[in-house]
Amino acid sequence: MSYLALYRKYRPQTFDEVVGQDSITRILKNQIKYNRVGHAYLFSGIRGTGKTSLAKIFAKAINCPNGIDGNPCNRCDVCLKIDQPGVMDIIEIDGASNRGVDEIREIRERIKYPPTVGKYKVYIIDEVHMLTKEAFNALLKTLEEPPEHAVFILATTEPNKCPVTILSRCQRYEIRPIPKALIIEQIKKICNYIQVDMSQDSLDFIASRGENSMRDALSLLDQIIDLKDETGHVSFDDLLAFTGMANKRSINNLVEKIITGDSAGVITGLRELVSNGKDSSLLMDQLIEYLRGILITKTTKEMAKEILLCSSEDFLAYQELARQLTYEQLYSMISQLIDEKNKLKYSSLQGIIVEMALLKLCLEEQVVIPSMGIKTVAQKNEIKKPIPTPIVEQDKIIKENQNNIIHDKPGKNEIEAISINSDFDREERFQPVNEVLEEPFEIYEPKDVPGENSDRKQSLITEQKANTNASSKHDEMRFFKLLCDEISKTNSGQAMFLKRGEPSLVDDGHLTIFYSMENINFFHFINKPELVKNFETILNQKTGQIITISIKLEEENFAELNLIEKTLRIVNDDTVKIIKSDDEVEK
Repeated sequence: MSYLALYRKYRPQTFDEVVGQDSITRILKNQIKYNRVGHAYLFSGIRGTGKTSLAKIFAKAINCPNGIDGNPCNRCDVCLKIDQPGVMDIIEIDGASNRGVDEIREIRERIKYPPTVGKYKVYIIDEVHMLTKEAFNALLKTLEEPPEHAVFILATTEPNKCPVTILSRCQRYEIRPIPKALIIEQIKKICNYIQVDMSQDSLDFIASRGENSMRDALSLLDQIIDLKDETGHVSFDDLLAFTGMANKRSINNLVEKIITGDSAGVITGLRELVSNGKDSSLLMDQLIEYLRGILITKTTKEMAKEILLCSSEDFLAYQELARQLTYEQLYSMISQLIDEKNKLKYSSLQGIIVEMALLKLCLEEQVVIPSMGIKTVAQKNEIKKPIPTPIVEQDKIIKENQNNIIHDKPGKNEIEAISINSDFDREERFQPVNEVLEEPFEIYEPKDVPGENSDRKQSLITEQKANTNASSKHDEMRFFKLLCDEISKTNSGQAMFLKRGEPSLVDDGHLTIFYSMENINFFHFINKPELVKNFETILNQKTGQIITISIKLEEENFAELNLIEKTLRIVNDDTVKIIKSDDEVEK
């Protein structure tokens, strides 16, 4: 006899042997016991959960004269004949290959003949959603009022593609996905029958790969049983090598490197796994599954071990990482990996997409701190964000400092401390600091100003200009931050690109956002008329002011400036004064 696949060899023969469908099997058994058999049934559900098996058991049970509690006896002549292929009373039709109206007409012609073996003639139409519209229409009347000896059982994975007129004529039963624990239990039984020994990790892995489908899990088991050694044992390492997947320790190391922002370590670890034959797409699946385990552990605590059906070692690893990550971080990481996973099916550059996805997670754990034009990279967990100050309170503090900004000695000004926590997630906070800072550049005062009153007047003018510049700087950063916050609520990617720019507010209510050449890609993304118009609308609604916006490259604007303006732009300090010499004035 030729070899039978495991899912065929161990197909359930009674309702009691069907795994994971207790409520449905109870209904079907009671209908048979109390002689309430319907004329049309529809079994729907995902692949490999028992739709066709239930149909065959039901067809045998309603014809078995010696049924036991609604189950077929599997010993009588009727049961034995039905088990043999070619019996005339059980007609199995593939809806995918017999989908035309001619095939349905043939069924209508044959259905009037009585059964030859049992009490009922049963028509099992698999993948019924593949029938054409004309075929469905031809089936309607027969399906609604078949002869007393005829029963229709329709099976499909996509009931939404069946006409409502068909669905309303059937008793519908949704075949549920099979729980992972029940798949593991069934695999254990089969392994005992075929004398194959596996570890709990291997059983868990096979059940997980089955994705709630018993047939998928048994098909994988059918392949790996030949990996057994002389003693009949299949090692977990051999199983992973065969399927191209990494062990959980390697996935744990990748997650730890992502958390610490070790981008070089992530790339090195990923390259090492790929070079050892691991599939990039499967690694993405494993990362998502591992992060899900961390999230469930963080949410359900000790119950997670039963939910995930994981070992004690894996559970302790989940707990350790759950303490290091917040809910927001876990949600964000899982969502981003799922988005990147969806790109893999449309691209041949799967390895590069996976690398970029993991690098993106690493970069989000880093921040850029601009200070006097010098950028420094630091970890987020090394920086404490200041307590946010409401904009109304900021305005009040600014006005109070404006009233007290005159000093006895000119050239020393109070300035605002700007704390920018991230180049990707900027949260600018403006809090006045009562601290006198040294001027970073030497200030040249005119030597020929007559009298002490002139010095005092010049000092007041200088300080008022500095105060005006500080107030203007506050407004432009406030408007810019307000705009970025509003955009991030609906489009986080667009907000991230917008934050790459540097705002500059002109007195007439015009906000210019400058981009340097190193950020030219962000400039091209943002500099679109429809986006700029949307930005202006948001600012006008939130501030109640008419504010126009323009997007420019720093180099483009820089070329339009004169020598003094260029110098001031390079110095980037409003407290510095540049005095023209007589020669420069003549030029």
